[in-house]
Amino acid sequence: MGGSKKEEPMAKKKKSDEEQQAETPQAPMMQPAPMMQPGMMPGMMPGQPMMPGQPMMPGAPMMPGMQPGMAPPMQQNPMFAMMQMMQMMMGGGAAGAMMDPSAVPFTAAAAQPDGDAGLDADIIRPATFKNLIKSQEAVPLGCVLDLLCLDEEGKHALGGIPKGCTIAFAGPPGKGKTRSALAGLARVALSGAKVALVVAEEGFHDDEAAAGRDDLCSRLCKIGMAATGLKEKDFVKKVLDNLYVLESQYHKGQSWDDFVTKYRYLVEKEEIDFVVIDSLNTLDPTKNRTADNLSALKTYNHEKGITCVCIGQIRDTGQPVGGEALQHTADAVFLIEEMTLGSKEMAAMWGGSYRDRIDIIRAIKSVTTPTFPHPVRVTQEETTGCLVAHEAQPAEYALPPAKS
Repeated sequence: MGGSKKEEPMAKKKKSDEEQQAETPQAPMMQPAPMMQPGMMPGMMPGQPMMPGQPMMPGAPMMPGMQPGMAPPMQQNPMFAMMQMMQMMMGGGAAGAMMDPSAVPFTAAAAQPDGDAGLDADIIRPATFKNLIKSQEAVPLGCVLDLLCLDEEGKHALGGIPKGCTIAFAGPPGKGKTRSALAGLARVALSGAKVALVVAEEGFHDDEAAAGRDDLCSRLCKIGMAATGLKEKDFVKKVLDNLYVLESQYHKGQSWDDFVTKYRYLVEKEEIDFVVIDSLNTLDPTKNRTADNLSALKTYNHEKGITCVCIGQIRDTGQPVGGEALQHTADAVFLIEEMTLGSKEMAAMWGGSYRDRIDIIRAIKSVTTPTFPHPVRVTQEETTGCLVAHEAQPAEYALPPAKS
């Protein structure tokens, strides 16, 4: 009896532990995965039949939940999937608006005309032009150059250099090329046209008054006032207000490409009509690409309708720097030469003495007009220093009258 009383509390204690264990929820035990049988794919239960008529392709993997015979889905580009996810997060799940970047060029929105004419841009149809026939106009400079080009009939002087053309004006130093060009520049500016002077040989203006040099700016004003008959105040208002100077000296490290950039900027910004370049050769210190440079310059001038006088130097042979290539390239070529009166008959014809050397100018070519076929004896005018026809010009080589 005593022993049973001692065991009873132990039994109650044991029972309470079992009850406690029964009351505590137990996690379900993991069932072992069924053994994969041949022909089964993940997600199929053992003994599950395959759908009739859809045999499984040997070696073709199936995804969980796929029916036998279904083609596996194409794997998505991970980068594209990430882009879709980001758009869903940012746009509130508007994943349908996302488009495959590779399809963008084929959408209607991307098929917009770019405005590029392509190869057709270089094909010209003259039959579509309205203004086919034109007459050459003139730009008067007030010097002998006005007399070297003729009208269409060849009976009268054009009265100026051909408008819209790029002209090579070459000759020995000290013969009046620069002075003639500066006087013409002032006259064109007085007419109201915008003009430009490209300085490549020297400095244009000395800031220091004590320098003592009669600089190019001073000479331009003196020659221009003499050519136009204006006083300084009126000359500033009526001429210099229309004048722009572009310095492009090679000793400052300026190259041809630098000049082209600044030239285009000035011409297009200020709508320049007339340009004098002094001189073309010094824009390229090597003097090896003068003709090529002139060709590029001429093409640009044609596009913008610019009349341009390029003063040039000559070699010891008497030919312009650039040679025949330069003469082929320019629209018009005027060449100053020295001629020796090698006989008494020749001296009498040209109004000089035997063995004298006189200055003549010839129109080598002009692509838009006839030219005066004979040499013209020239001299420098006293007030301006620009070139004019000499009074001793032979009668048989008489210059044609200007067209009225």
